[in-house]
Amino acid sequence: MSDCTQPIVWVADSRQLQALCEHWLTLPWLAMDTEFMRTDTFYPVPALIQVNDGDANYLLDPRSIGDFAPLAKVMVSPSVQKVLHACSEDLEVFQILLQCLPVNLLDTQVAAAFCGYGYSVGYANLVNAVLQIQLPKDETRSNWLQRPLTEAQQRYAALDVEYLHRLTVILKAHLHELQRESWVADECDLLINNFLESQKLSNASQRFRGAWRLNQWQLAALMELAAWRDQTAQNRNVVRGHVVRDKSLFAIAELLPSDISQLRKIPELGDKSLRRYGEHIIDIVTAVRAMPEDTLPARLPRPPSSAQQTRINTMRDALVELSAELKVAPEYLAHRRDFEFMMRALQEGRSGDQLFPPGFNGWRAELVKPRLQKFL
Repeated sequence: MSDCTQPIVWVADSRQLQALCEHWLTLPWLAMDTEFMRTDTFYPVPALIQVNDGDANYLLDPRSIGDFAPLAKVMVSPSVQKVLHACSEDLEVFQILLQCLPVNLLDTQVAAAFCGYGYSVGYANLVNAVLQIQLPKDETRSNWLQRPLTEAQQRYAALDVEYLHRLTVILKAHLHELQRESWVADECDLLINNFLESQKLSNASQRFRGAWRLNQWQLAALMELAAWRDQTAQNRNVVRGHVVRDKSLFAIAELLPSDISQLRKIPELGDKSLRRYGEHIIDIVTAVRAMPEDTLPARLPRPPSSAQQTRINTMRDALVELSAELKVAPEYLAHRRDFEFMMRALQEGRSGDQLFPPGFNGWRAELVKPRLQKFL
């Protein structure tokens, strides 16, 4: 394992950040990472933002910097690519701290999958595979909110972005050689879209896998209850389970209780939650019970039948062959939801392009679609 070869610059002043951001706006791309703490809170607590611009490792201190508007300007600039690895939690930090998400994102986990390094490869494994460097693990569970950070913590945080910058140079060259920059750009845009969808209260019920079993009133109750729970957890900044646990929330939607006595039968619904939220839960369920039938959500589609799953498995096998030819992780050629869409489309009697999801275009239409059409 090597040490940092570039300077480590601690940034704790808004004017210093402003000057750096003016420079960063002139660059084609930046390597970025975040450190945060999250134990019993709904939101992550930002502790550090790391930036490498090719010359130095900058450690930005959210506990001291009063104005992050200059960095937000960098974040939304389409001319500066922001490079992160497995960025979903970083996106939460940016949303909280900067009130924006990166425009022109490159996720190196996605890029690695299109360069033949496999699906969902972890950062340490990717650094080892590309740079032949073993990352230290001693600061993984550090208290990143303590001040001052130790020298070991600063070095660990700096190495993350220094190595990210170095491996990105290699991945970018490989993507250019393979002519797959647009493929990765499409996938990274999808990451942002999926993150935004996941943040909507109206989609809170999608976390429950068994929701397809529910009738329309039960599903409506689950949607309303899940949205209420997320809003409550956000307002109190506590994890969802501190309001009502998943198992309990789903059981309430199934039972559709009309009074507190019925609510007491719900498993794992503690007395504290019952006292604090019981009446409001009953009000939500009562309102759902009164909904006209024509305003209720449609029932969710059933999971694929055994026969459909057999067909999906055959299609996946065909894509494994294609993934070997392309050296692209097969999970990126078609997602589970794509296969399920195709099975529903077949069941509904659709044909031709209508058998494929709306987003199944671009390089997938050219390379993947022909491999699947013969199975549909």
